[in-house]
Amino acid sequence: MDNGTIVTLFRYKRWIDLETLQAIKRIDASTNTERRHLTLRLMNHIHVVDMIFGANIIGQKHSYTALNTPETPSADELLITMTECTDWYIQHINSMSPIDLAETIKFQFVDGGYGEMKAMDMLNHVLFHGTYHRGAVGWLLSESGVTPPKDVLTVFLRDHNHE
Repeated sequence: MDNGTIVTLFRYKRWIDLETLQAIKRIDASTNTERRHLTLRLMNHIHVVDMIFGANIIGQKHSYTALNTPETPSADELLITMTECTDWYIQHINSMSPIDLAETIKFQFVDGGYGEMKAMDMLNHVLFHGTYHRGAVGWLLSESGVTPPKDVLTVFLRDHNHE
């Protein structure tokens, strides 16, 4: 996979994360408090893992000791932090060479175990991990009476891939 393709996938991620958070804001918190909270916890978990793997890719320590934070950010806070994080990925990917993408990086998992992955595999993990959890968020949105966004690459490519 070349840099352009990976960047397109991260632009898709940025778009669908934003669409998903906008949908979460439409959940009636008075009647679906628990479901709304769970959607935010899941989106925050996606963000935390994105941040952890971003640090891993550049060989920096991160401050996370768990795969979520004790506090639950608002949808508006997540709109900002998730967009900034994905924008960082896009900028970083644009600066990576094929050798960088193939580089094996050693890191430590939050649970203390040691890991080793190619940079490309880390990027794929970030993409697939978010997709998996957004699927659960989509189900919770439906259960809360909110139509989830169409979390499919084809819709993004057709309607939003104009950068």
